[in-house]
Amino acid sequence: MKRQEYYPTRLGDQPEWHFNYADRLTENGAAMGLLPADVAASANDSKHLGYALGTCLSKVREFGPGSTAELETLKLGTGGSPFELPEFIPPTPPAGLTPVLPGALGRIFRYVQAIKSAPGYTEGLGLLLGIVGGEDTVEHAAPEFSLKTELGDGCHCVKIRFKKFGHYAVAVYSKRGTGGWELLGIDTGSPYEDQRPLLVPGQPEVRSTSCASGTMAWRTATGPRWPAPR
Repeated sequence: MKRQEYYPTRLGDQPEWHFNYADRLTENGAAMGLLPADVAASANDSKHLGYALGTCLSKVREFGPGSTAELETLKLGTGGSPFELPEFIPPTPPAGLTPVLPGALGRIFRYVQAIKSAPGYTEGLGLLLGIVGGEDTVEHAAPEFSLKTELGDGCHCVKIRFKKFGHYAVAVYSKRGTGGWELLGIDTGSPYEDQRPLLVPGQPEVRSTSCASGTMAWRTATGPRWPAPR
């Protein structure tokens, strides 16, 4: 069964995910055979993120416009009392939080892999913790790919990343300027790099790229304007 990514892409959904992960991990860590210290550390990371991305971020966003208004009072306001800049007071954090180092989300992602390798882990517990994505019901009839200009060996190159969605390989075609389409290669693993030199040295050019699967389902995109080599 194909599944979607488990971590929410919407910022507004992330605080709830973090608090649920922390609570469910604390409740089920021992049953999965995880070390209590590791469970506590990951839950602490997640609660910090839930707090920072939720109530704290909301308070920060409210504070900004209010502070700007107070600056107008400083510039043009009236009154006989000394002016004082507003002070930001963060909301009360969850009880029991201990300090954490930067990189909390990266540590959680790495620990999720450890959780999924634990002797007592099941997909049901993964769904409970929110570390298993929902079923991906989208039909992918054709490969998908993206283009990015990167610095290669002696030139700027186009890196072509693709998802095959069950196809064995992807055929990569390209054309430069007003020229015809040409086959660059057949690749079974992403990414593919187009490192061809410029047609006219030092002159930018536009390259178009197309990928085809074994069923000849096409997706076409135009790459960025190709800069001169550095």
